[in-house]
Amino acid sequence: PSPPASIASSFPSSLTVRVDTQRLARLENQLGELTINRNGLALQTNQIRLGLKELVSRFERVRATVEQLQGVSDQILIAPERQRQPVVMGGFTSSRPPMALDFDSLEMDTYTALYTHTQTLLEEMVQLEEAAADISLFNRQTDQLLGQHRKMLSQVQDDLMYARMVPLGQVLNRFPRVLRDLSNTYGKPAELTLEGTALLVDKAVLEKLYDPLLHLLRNGFDHGLESPEERWRQGKPKIGQITIGACYRGRQIDIEVSDDGRGIDLARIGQQLIDLGWLSAAEVDTATAEQLYRYMFEPGFSTAQQVSDLSGRGVGLDVVQDQMQRLKGTVTVQSMPGAGTRFTLSLPMTLSIVNLLICFVGSTPIAFRSDSITEILVPQLQQLNQQPDQTWLTWRDRQVPVYGLGNLLSYRCLRPELPLSQVLAAVPSPADWEAPVLILSRGDSALGPVLDHRFFAIQVDRLVTEQESVIKPFGTALSPPPYAYGCTVLGDGSVIPVIDGQAFLDDLLSRSAVSGLEIVDAPPPNNSQATLHSAATVLVVDDAVTSRRTLALSLERAGYRVLQARDGQEALEHLEQTPTVGLIVCDIEMPNMNGFEFLTARRQDSALAQIPTLMLTSRSNDKHRWLAMQLGATDYFSKPYLEQEFLSAIATHLQAAAQST
Repeated sequence: PSPPASIASSFPSSLTVRVDTQRLARLENQLGELTINRNGLALQTNQIRLGLKELVSRFERVRATVEQLQGVSDQILIAPERQRQPVVMGGFTSSRPPMALDFDSLEMDTYTALYTHTQTLLEEMVQLEEAAADISLFNRQTDQLLGQHRKMLSQVQDDLMYARMVPLGQVLNRFPRVLRDLSNTYGKPAELTLEGTALLVDKAVLEKLYDPLLHLLRNGFDHGLESPEERWRQGKPKIGQITIGACYRGRQIDIEVSDDGRGIDLARIGQQLIDLGWLSAAEVDTATAEQLYRYMFEPGFSTAQQVSDLSGRGVGLDVVQDQMQRLKGTVTVQSMPGAGTRFTLSLPMTLSIVNLLICFVGSTPIAFRSDSITEILVPQLQQLNQQPDQTWLTWRDRQVPVYGLGNLLSYRCLRPELPLSQVLAAVPSPADWEAPVLILSRGDSALGPVLDHRFFAIQVDRLVTEQESVIKPFGTALSPPPYAYGCTVLGDGSVIPVIDGQAFLDDLLSRSAVSGLEIVDAPPPNNSQATLHSAATVLVVDDAVTSRRTLALSLERAGYRVLQARDGQEALEHLEQTPTVGLIVCDIEMPNMNGFEFLTARRQDSALAQIPTLMLTSRSNDKHRWLAMQLGATDYFSKPYLEQEFLSAIATHLQAAAQST
């Protein structure tokens, strides 16, 4: 029974408890592990369904064979000479059945051993068919339970996500007083408008948003808003306006900080870049506005003419960029001279579980965040315009440049060819279809001119599936590119990297800006291998796994592609399979084939003899050094070694080898 109204009214409508955010983070991590296990169960269920389908197919073939046997048995049963056939009953063989004298052959059938065994087999087949039907039923029920499990996990994820969320106003409501103090101190009237303060944001993210937003607010007040006299001359209201607004866009939060001030002075930025020596005058003249905007986020850049409490202290927008990268977000800027500037901070709602699109680049699986993809399509032949230096895609009445993803990614180590995972089995497409493309958008997706460089078509080899999965961060031993979100674990345990499309385009355009070229004016080469294998390949031969991997990691950080071998014999196999090896680092004491034996085998092959070989060993006496040099070693180093000196020696020998060829 419900309590009386007087008692019920005395209880609060909802109760709250304080929970440590670390505990919520652990719960979120456990939820991610549950998602991985659920994906594994879904994979196993699918494999069971495929196995059951094959079992039923084989069962039908066996049943057809049994039916043929039954027909043969029936023919033998009704044959006239059946009385002359021996009959097996109870382990005894007789040419005539019992009581044959008492019954006519038409009154009593005679059953042979073949008939008896056939009937037994038919009964077993009926039971097997019932068992297969039961398994099919269990499989369908498991699919239904997994579907319910998926929905419940999604609800738990949403509830847990909102449990650690707080209104954005807890941070934004501090800024009106900050702007009011700035206005009173510097005599520049300004008003702050807040929008979306009720938006819920992860508390851990919200605490790290205060400093970037405060910096953008002060930046807009100092660099953006004009003085009252200047605004009066331009016909603007005397009081400047700064707006901070937030909204949801899919599973992303966008926070915009805008002002109605003078806008960004590109001429001043260009002059500052020339004064700093970052760009030449010619490079500044040919640079686009977006390229110049990106330099505003570099450390040490400032356009302030004098040092004050607000600007010129060497702390610039790089603080905002750095914090956004830590939060796996992005920052973009748009400006119009005389009308104002708008900074947009884009953050994921959650950093753990997201929808991922899995595709293939060659034999390498890659995952993209689904919310960073504008559209997925298989282009028709008439949509592609092949030019000598660039391929263009006609999409939504505009021309979009097409690039192969394999040509844009850089690899510093060889990926072993592993058997294809069951979860990565792609549906085969017709041979006459073009490779699928992912339409990625950079910045605002508003329709612009026909040649709009804000959209890019990234071509992949195959599409696999889209699924909700958990993202795990990379370990500290790795130095991933800025567009790599982390990695995801599939149902069978496969680990694949996750790419954020927006950050990928930002990094791509940044790399093209450094070289002074627009990416649309610098198409990838026709031979993708030229891009993938542009870095020098170094073969490390050492039986000690720790030493080998440590050296390989140092070489990869230095920009080399690395092959690893445990002994000389395995090194020869790698050299036979990979003729692009440019340098060899080899130990002396190894099983199967030691370093001296490897040098001897190397001398017998004229192609291998041209590859510089550096010996790196714990043997530092002159006897070992002399023998190694006599056998053709290029240089000799002993452990322990100085990393920078060793890398410098590798670079020198690679350069010498390149000049000699």
